[in-house]
Amino acid sequence: MNKKISNEKMNKSCPQCGKVFLVYKEEEKELARKIGNILNSHKGVYEKKLALFNLWKNLEVGEVEPNERKRIDTLLLGKVYNELARQNLREYKKLATIELNKPE
Repeated sequence: MNKKISNEKMNKSCPQCGKVFLVYKEEEKELARKIGNILNSHKGVYEKKLALFNLWKNLEVGEVEPNERKRIDTLLLGKVYNELARQNLREYKKLATIELNKPE
């Protein structure tokens, strides 16, 4: 998917009133559609976060040196693993509480 998105937007003016407004390019509309599909899907919260992360990770906004790219990828993966570890710890605490409060 590695599409390159430009920062340029087109300014259009209304022929009737003369007001200027932004018109998004087709690739920006496509990206917004993909984000909307992920957010409106029936997946769980963390599956949505991972899908958004993968979409964001594959989005190219400019040239990056290979060693810098590897560093950025490592940092991003670390953040994902950190979030998953937090979620698993919360789940473990819930299960441990239920198990300890269970009558024998």
